[in-house]
Amino acid sequence: MNPAVIALVATFTCVLSGDLNAQFDALPDSNATWTETFWIGPGYPYEGYFHTYDIASPDTIYNGEVYRKLLSTYANNFSIVGTGYGGAIRDNGLGQVYYWAPGEPDPALLYDFDVQVGDTVEDVHSIWTQDVRVYSVDQITVNGTSRKRIGLECLDQPGFIGAYWIQGIGGVGGLFRTSACPSVSGTGALVCMTVNDTVQWGVNVGGVGDCSVLLGTAEASLDQGVSLSPNPAEDQLAITCASGAPVRVQVLAMDGRVILHRPLVTRTVDVAALPTGVYLLRAYGADGTAMTARFVKR
Repeated sequence: MNPAVIALVATFTCVLSGDLNAQFDALPDSNATWTETFWIGPGYPYEGYFHTYDIASPDTIYNGEVYRKLLSTYANNFSIVGTGYGGAIRDNGLGQVYYWAPGEPDPALLYDFDVQVGDTVEDVHSIWTQDVRVYSVDQITVNGTSRKRIGLECLDQPGFIGAYWIQGIGGVGGLFRTSACPSVSGTGALVCMTVNDTVQWGVNVGGVGDCSVLLGTAEASLDQGVSLSPNPAEDQLAITCASGAPVRVQVLAMDGRVILHRPLVTRTVDVAALPTGVYLLRAYGADGTAMTARFVKR
């Protein structure tokens, strides 16, 4: 081959590779929200956290690098306690995201999408920092787009995926609960994530919202069209809809799985067999209108 052609091909390959790395968005850098729950176990309250970018004071600097500041709202048993500084994150464009937690002197690695199976990821931020191993690297479709997914295993539990990182979404255990290792300190779950007011993760993917609605009181519905009682529930859940009697219901886990789907003869649904946890109930009217409310099964 002509040496000039070889040089041109080599130059084009380098430029293309550089562009691909430069355009790798591990997380959105604006207009995104995350809601996660955290629960230690029976007898303990359900905690909720809503994270969004700080519009009023968007940036902070560490060693000359710009970090995007977050606002975090905390809720206890679905009652909002307060909102404050939630730390800052930086996506370096090469697949790594760093989190500078409130009060910490230095940022820590939050995600690394530029990894291979068998790699050890160091200093992963979670309830505490710990090393984990990459168990799988694949692609999944999220809201119509292909995303890179990293499956992680705890070093002392080989062969068991304890957590996933998903490009453009974050960790399935919550935005900051990214580690694969189990903890007696509780279990976290990402229940909703949006970009530009479009749901990317959780119930109603592709719908409109910003996830903050999930931090209302346990009795509040997502559209103010349905109420549930008692809430928390043990056996029977009574349903009242503003638009009339619902004709069928769905019960969904907070990860979007449909747990129950049946016609509704009376205005109650039996939830006795459900495991303890947080669920969404979606009630459908005769005209197909859907109304959704959250409830706790204890």
